[in-house]
Amino acid sequence: MKNFILLFISLFSLNTLIYASFPVTNNDVNSEVVLSQSNEINPLAPPAEFHFGGFILGLLLGIIGVGLAYIFSSDADFRRNAWYGFGTWLILWLLLVSAAG
Repeated sequence: MKNFILLFISLFSLNTLIYASFPVTNNDVNSEVVLSQSNEINPLAPPAEFHFGGFILGLLLGIIGVGLAYIFSSDADFRRNAWYGFGTWLILWLLLVSAAG
């Protein structure tokens, strides 16, 4: 056991010597990033605006909150955040059920 610990410590000390034994040079690399504006909306992009009310509605009331968001709101971002709240509610519920069982 003592030999294993000695071998383990020596490997880590040699590892730091190997990485520190060569000089570090600064290579200045000049690069340019060009961003293009496109009119297409990425469907995987997060919503343009976060509606805390929709999130809380989905989080506290679950699928009923999502239904209420569809009934009382015509804003797509509000509805999407209600789904995010419901997803968070569902994940928390699954974690609690798996921890209890």
